[in-house]
Amino acid sequence: MKQCPNCRTTYADDGLQFCLQDGTPLAAVPDQNLSDSYDTESETLVVPKRVVPIRFEPPSSYQNNQANWQPNAPVVIEQRETKKSNTAMIVVLSVLGTMLLLGVGGLGAWLYFNNKKTSVAVSVNNAPVNRPANANLTTNQNANLAAAPSPTATPTAQPTLQPEEAKKISNAVKEVVNDWKDSTENLDLDTHIGQYADTVDYYKAGRVNISRIRADRQKAFDAYHSISINIDNLKVTPDATGEKATAILDKEWNFEGDGKYSAGKVQQQLTFDKIDGRWLITGEKDLKIYYTQK
Repeated sequence: MKQCPNCRTTYADDGLQFCLQDGTPLAAVPDQNLSDSYDTESETLVVPKRVVPIRFEPPSSYQNNQANWQPNAPVVIEQRETKKSNTAMIVVLSVLGTMLLLGVGGLGAWLYFNNKKTSVAVSVNNAPVNRPANANLTTNQNANLAAAPSPTATPTAQPTLQPEEAKKISNAVKEVVNDWKDSTENLDLDTHIGQYADTVDYYKAGRVNISRIRADRQKAFDAYHSISINIDNLKVTPDATGEKATAILDKEWNFEGDGKYSAGKVQQQLTFDKIDGRWLITGEKDLKIYYTQK
């Protein structure tokens, strides 16, 4: 054992000649004193609160000749600030390593559970199913039904009206229009109302009862003692069933009464239905107004 006489640092390496703390030549320590020292107190080591690694480099003269080295020669001590840098580096590497482990662990967990879900789905799909004995037959029948082309719906034959029948209907409707005109000019209310069905699609009023039309005509016949109506461009169009027809005409009128006068011209539409063998008016409205005078 050797001990520094200055700082009392003890070294177990007998080959060491100088103190690593201050460069003082070491002195041999008797075994008895050393044992007593160990019995009474622990080994004395000067450990600063902040341990800074140092590098002791003896002078070149000592390296060449230890006998020429002077105890009080200056000692070159190089202090390195590597511990702090190393500590920071270790912290950074630890954080990166932790993040990498977490990332790999998370990816592994995701793959594990994903594979687990997939395997469960496959196992469910591949689970045996109790099928009846005629399951294959039913499946084949369904497949054949699906593959078979759906039957094409046969178009329903639309009714057609022969030209002779259309002409006959047109002439019959024109006679009703003429009677409707004549009964108006003659102020014949009963004959005039007799040209209408029980309900009529009447101008902007919509569907009305025949009583509404009777009231309007009675009011007009009471107000005017002279009514003149001229009908031009009468065109009758029967429908395909031969039970309905539409008449479009230009109606020009001239009404005169005691201090009253009304004149005008409109394009009018009358619709007809064949009811109980008679063509009756079921609709009346104006399509266009050419002019009016009062």
